[in-house]
Amino acid sequence: MSAQSASSTYTTDINGNRIAGGQVTSTDGVVTDIRQSINGREVPISQTEEKVLSKSGNTTVTERVIRHYGANGQIVATDRVVTEETKTGEGESKVHSTTYRSDISGNMAEAERKTVETHKMGAGTVTDTAIEKKDLNGSFSVAEKHTLTVEPTSDGKRENETVMLRDANGSLYEAQRLATVETKSGNQTVTNTAIYEPGVNGNLSLTRQSVVKATSNLDGSSSEEVEIYGRTSDGHAREAGEAPALTEKRTIERQKAAGGAIVETQTVQLPSVSDPGRLEPARKVAETICRGECEKKQ
Repeated sequence: MSAQSASSTYTTDINGNRIAGGQVTSTDGVVTDIRQSINGREVPISQTEEKVLSKSGNTTVTERVIRHYGANGQIVATDRVVTEETKTGEGESKVHSTTYRSDISGNMAEAERKTVETHKMGAGTVTDTAIEKKDLNGSFSVAEKHTLTVEPTSDGKRENETVMLRDANGSLYEAQRLATVETKSGNQTVTNTAIYEPGVNGNLSLTRQSVVKATSNLDGSSSEEVEIYGRTSDGHAREAGEAPALTEKRTIERQKAAGGAIVETQTVQLPSVSDPGRLEPARKVAETICRGECEKKQ
């Protein structure tokens, strides 16, 4: 029996009018994102198909094909990602992915190589990711590196991630650092993520932050309150070391509906133009209705 689902999203304009935003369908590993074209027709903008090519012992090889469509519904580009994952131990693995991308003539060529290695460190894990892309000489070299450390705590976990990027001279520099603390209490999980980026002097400083409070209820419903902190848009010049200001509060509520459907509603609050320190009343911005095998999408 095939696994199927369909999610329809509706957005809300500033006057409160409901506007069809698109549909995502999933059938046996094929996910299609459909939008309305300028002439009113429904056309796909992307389609992703994933399947297992082989499985032997601790190694699994999968293929993911992503087709990108133009405004008239024709394929304009294709990505093919072949991934080999080997379980090297309990909670440890090595994953190698190669991305092939089509050119304007439809010919496929290798575009990216990605290696992800996860190993244990005490009670936690360390994941090293290296992404190789072609440099100015046309040779593959490391363009991006991530190091993620995850440590369990008494009531959740702590994550630290460092992102290194390749500069114009081919050298890697620390472009971002993320520090995340996840705390669980009863049916609520609070995730606090702080993002540090280089300032004008090149030193890392806190530039953005998000706080997500997720609540799961016994009746199958759930909600998320997302607070986003960052640079304000009121022209206020931030002092050195000044904490990011609250720039958005988003509430996401999921409810079970008749026929097994799941309805997700999003509301948003933005700072007042006249008083940036105060949030405007909540405004509904989107509603998504999923029918079929929706539980895995939560």
